[in-house]
Amino acid sequence: MKKNTIILFNPMPVEHPVAITNKMTTSLQVPLINVPLSLLALARMVRDDFDVKIINAVVDSDYLQKILDACNDALCLAVSSMTCYQIRDGIEVCKAVKEHNPSLPVIWGGYHPSTEPVQTLNNPYIDIVIRGQGELTFKELVHKLKNKESLNGVKGISFKDGGRILENPAQEFKSLDIFPPIPYEMVDVEQHVKGYKFAKRCLDYYASQGCAAGCDFCSEPLFCGRRWSGLAPETVVSELEYLAKTYNIDTFMIRDSDFFINIPRLKKICALLIEKNPGIRLTSVNGRMEQLWRIDDDVWGLFKKAGIHEIFFGFESGLQEALDAMNKGAKTSQIKVCVDKCIKHDIDIRGSFMVGIPGMDAKEEMIRTFEEINGIISAYGKMGELEHMDILLSFFTPYPHTKLYDASTRNGLKPLDTLEDWGDFDQFDFKAPWYPQEYFDLVKEFRAGMPMNSGCDYGKWCGFYEGIVERFGILE
Repeated sequence: MKKNTIILFNPMPVEHPVAITNKMTTSLQVPLINVPLSLLALARMVRDDFDVKIINAVVDSDYLQKILDACNDALCLAVSSMTCYQIRDGIEVCKAVKEHNPSLPVIWGGYHPSTEPVQTLNNPYIDIVIRGQGELTFKELVHKLKNKESLNGVKGISFKDGGRILENPAQEFKSLDIFPPIPYEMVDVEQHVKGYKFAKRCLDYYASQGCAAGCDFCSEPLFCGRRWSGLAPETVVSELEYLAKTYNIDTFMIRDSDFFINIPRLKKICALLIEKNPGIRLTSVNGRMEQLWRIDDDVWGLFKKAGIHEIFFGFESGLQEALDAMNKGAKTSQIKVCVDKCIKHDIDIRGSFMVGIPGMDAKEEMIRTFEEINGIISAYGKMGELEHMDILLSFFTPYPHTKLYDASTRNGLKPLDTLEDWGDFDQFDFKAPWYPQEYFDLVKEFRAGMPMNSGCDYGKWCGFYEGIVERFGILE
């Protein structure tokens, strides 16, 4: 008997491909080529009972037509979206789908729909929202759709019922170990293999889900309820070995929100990687400076031996008042400690900063953040090792239902009342109404001049930075 078709769609994250070619790293380059891990997480739950078609806009040309063709005999279309242009692209696709097949159920999930389910459902082209961790919810939901049963008992969904929007109780956050492995073979893996700095063949992977932190600028605590679950160390290492051998992968880009949260588990993962020596590296491994700065050097030594080649820190700001406003739980003094530890243990550093936190003195926030960034560049530049560091500098972006979104509306942000409004939201260069234009322009100029974006050497950087200091009266 022919299986029902389920279409899973990952919309475009930006309107146009990023044209900037980086000289050394990826700071100004949106990482478009990512494995659609969220869609594969759903697909693994239903692949035995349904014909699952995964369409990823960043690699599938003419993706709208492919979706329309697949809709002819489909059970449903499911869309994953963050708060960015994915919303706009997803809406346009769903509109075309509804015009083509008005009765086809359209499901949305991911960070944005999870935080704005009612607003999402107010869009005429969307029927159901899955909130939070979606594996068990999606499996139950599609079987209900197949059997034409009521959706009233499905935990974790909001949905339209006639003229009403109903919200069912939340689904419990589950351990990742209860789910099957991510089925990479369900997509064309070769299309998703990328280069990255030192890597020739890099692939995305996650070993945990969720985050226990409560940063007030971030959607993650709302999505996962500040819960975290990690795969068993043996599972992590076994999967990495299998993927590396099957697809000839030399480096894995770790997509965890917090890889380092459980130190005993982390030490076990490192020990197994050292023992088995699969010849792989782990890059962009996300860690929190308020945790990592206090970890002993012997554990840092395990990181390097295990193949952790680069750590991604959310430093966020050089101004302590801004970190406090974010509820970051960190001190600016921890930035240098973490940088020094990375240098000592020969681990590359990738750090992110932002400016524009509502309520801050904009000039002081900018100056202190520039100073911290210059300090990192100088630490590596003096050693002649600029290629071993990377810095991302962006503007604060207010995400729905975060505490800093509320602070943003108090500081002049016009509330975004429709899903379409969020679809036009610039998640990279958001211009806040409270942020002076002269500082906005300076930050973009400063960012473009950083060595990882401009390709300049350390000497030229020093001259550039001196010019910034002189022009804006910033005292070193």
